[in-house]
Amino acid sequence: MRTWTHYPTPSNALLSRRNLLVGGAAAVASAALPAVAQAQSSVLRLGFIGPGKKPGSASGYALAQGHLVRELAPLGYTEVSTHVFPNGPDLNEALAAGSLDVGIYGDTPAVVAKSRGVDGKLIGFDNLGMNVWLLTPQGGVKTVKELEGKVVAVALGSYMHRYVLGLLKEAGILKTTKVVYMLPRDGEVGLEKGSVAAFAAPINTGPLLASRGYPVIDEADRHPSLRGSAVIVASGKALANAPTLGAAWLRARRAAIADIRKDPDRYYSFHADASGFPVAVVKESYPVSRFPDEAYPATGLQALEDIKVFLLGENLIKQDFNIAQWKV
Repeated sequence: MRTWTHYPTPSNALLSRRNLLVGGAAAVASAALPAVAQAQSSVLRLGFIGPGKKPGSASGYALAQGHLVRELAPLGYTEVSTHVFPNGPDLNEALAAGSLDVGIYGDTPAVVAKSRGVDGKLIGFDNLGMNVWLLTPQGGVKTVKELEGKVVAVALGSYMHRYVLGLLKEAGILKTTKVVYMLPRDGEVGLEKGSVAAFAAPINTGPLLASRGYPVIDEADRHPSLRGSAVIVASGKALANAPTLGAAWLRARRAAIADIRKDPDRYYSFHADASGFPVAVVKESYPVSRFPDEAYPATGLQALEDIKVFLLGENLIKQDFNIAQWKV
């Protein structure tokens, strides 16, 4: 059995750049999620990043196909309730408040949460090598260098945010370019009105806006070290109750990936319905080759290490930690 809940953007959406990257007070999450916090222990509470009402990727398909519930049943879970968040820092708040058992979200906010001491363990990766599309208004700038002194919009605290900071640093214009907060759902309005010089769009949103004629002046795929991953993090309490949760999740994902490889068209139809994006856009955003069979692929772990080093170097996190010790 599955249930879905949607949470609006919290009232702290206009906090400073640093607070949006690391998350604000945990009280925000506890106030926004009273029903989730009171969930029965037999219900596993899964958080993910929207805009769709259902999760996609391999874990989402594992849930839809019944693989996940089947694997979780021996651990005492009879149901998975899913809860959608607009951005990674918002999901971090829910994990910190104890309102979720598992979160699937971008690697950058997950690293931030770990550095800040949020109780949880990395139990796997759901997607590797996620692209970012840097789009401009029609008739706007043509190169990254031309963004100097202008406004670039991105969902702060996300894997796209880390791409933007890394890209601007590579171009030597990080300190002279203004980076502002904008969720993916608002990106097209900002581009259409010309209120921003560029918008960094995530998977799904990026190719959709490109198909509507907004120029793409850069992509994370051109800078492999700046691409993102979707990680799976389980709370300390959930792992204390079910120490083999990570192994069960991996089995469910592997079963789903086998199904996807047998019939990718069926999977993409499911994902398009779950996310609300066209099939062509979903295919470009989620190549099957980027669904890892392993719990801890070497490329994913190296990406986490690179992200941690970058965030420490930019003074966006204070506390170092050992990636290997984050794993279950």
